[in-house]
Amino acid sequence: MKEKKNNKLEFPKQFDGFSQYRPPLCFELTGKTFTLVLDSGYDYELAFTDDRVLSLTEKGKEAVTTPYECLKAEDTTYFVNFELPGQPIRTGLSLVLDLEQQLVTAVFAFTGKNPKLPKMPSTKIVFGAIEQPDGTLATRRHGYTADLIGTAIHWYYSTMEVVHVYTSERYYRIALPVSFLKKMEKRGTPIADGGPSLVHFFEEPANYIKIKDGIYLLSFVEEQMHRELGAGGSMLYLMDLNRFQDVGRGFGIGFDGKPENYTFGAFGEPVEHELMDKESYYWIR
Repeated sequence: MKEKKNNKLEFPKQFDGFSQYRPPLCFELTGKTFTLVLDSGYDYELAFTDDRVLSLTEKGKEAVTTPYECLKAEDTTYFVNFELPGQPIRTGLSLVLDLEQQLVTAVFAFTGKNPKLPKMPSTKIVFGAIEQPDGTLATRRHGYTADLIGTAIHWYYSTMEVVHVYTSERYYRIALPVSFLKKMEKRGTPIADGGPSLVHFFEEPANYIKIKDGIYLLSFVEEQMHRELGAGGSMLYLMDLNRFQDVGRGFGIGFDGKPENYTFGAFGEPVEHELMDKESYYWIR
């Protein structure tokens, strides 16, 4: 009798609440190679060796191999997440590969750069293009956008729910929705005084990037939210607002002091939220 193979996907156990709605890992890029020409001046050859391991070669240097996860955001847009081995400080790299426009956006995430908060991550966003077989490059790029100003979305991550409120092109606000707080209360977690809808409201600097019509990338660090702990997450969301679903990753140091780098997925719905009109108390807009 043949032994049955275990085909169950390996979700990050400590983040089951973020994983239920993550789509299956995508293996469509396996065996393919891309030349990424970044506007920072660096060129890379990216080769998907197999379903779980890729090879990344910076021009003029030796190749490095590392495990990766790939999620498909929409028909021709892929989200690839991994860490760069052998770096002087811990470095994560997430790539948005846009095969329709032959463009790439690279988001580097680091821990250890802030001397006062060494466990608090930071990010660097670099735009670029995918080199074509004839050596040509697209002249346009993904870019920053104000398209989402005035939008709020209730995102469902299984046991976790959040409302993201996009108040400006430079900041975003997050709140735990009333429905989720009531569920918490039933589980024995009390709701703070002052009304449930604004409990745990935080505002963070954010970057909004338009990939194509309806497809957006949101990047921020949970610095205000977790500053007292000295360690937060670098959060990255690739949102398909045509279907109201997203994929993404969280990178940083967890509450247990261990490194985290996990992918997730969610579905959402547009909502109206009073945080859209609340006066900013961290930043001047």
